[in-house]
Amino acid sequence: MALPLLSGSLKVKTMIVRTARVLCLALMASTASAAIADTNSNAKTSAPRVFRPVTADREYACENLTQPVEIPGVPMFTGKAKFLSGLRYPNDRSGYRIGLTYAATEDEGQVMDWYRSALGTYSWKLLPFAPDGKTLTAVKDGNTFTVRISPNRIPGYRTVMVLSFKAVGR
Repeated sequence: MALPLLSGSLKVKTMIVRTARVLCLALMASTASAAIADTNSNAKTSAPRVFRPVTADREYACENLTQPVEIPGVPMFTGKAKFLSGLRYPNDRSGYRIGLTYAATEDEGQVMDWYRSALGTYSWKLLPFAPDGKTLTAVKDGNTFTVRISPNRIPGYRTVMVLSFKAVGR
């Protein structure tokens, strides 16, 4: 049975949900393996047996970033922010992916207001998700950008910003 074509908005939402699921699974896997490593620190460890094609390992391998990189079409935050970490997925066949984490001196509301305004200025379409107000997702030309915020514990910084970018194709 053939499925009807999805509308553009539904395609974007489906793509965002799939991307979020992949990121959540990756986070859960890394958290679980870290917890296991901590509890078995005296035991001899070996890599878990994973049944997937070798190409999948290369495709989803990430590079740790030691400095921020420009996200195409997304303005750099103009407040006071400190780069904490970043990941880039250079071999992902589905598109270019980046994740960057910053600590900002501004409070959560100021950060979100800045991104809402700046993304609108850069012609990104803001999606009406996240009723908690801590996540903002925008789309433009099939690309997806998400900013997630949370309180910060680093002295002098009030907000953690996690920026995620996914460009379709290559």
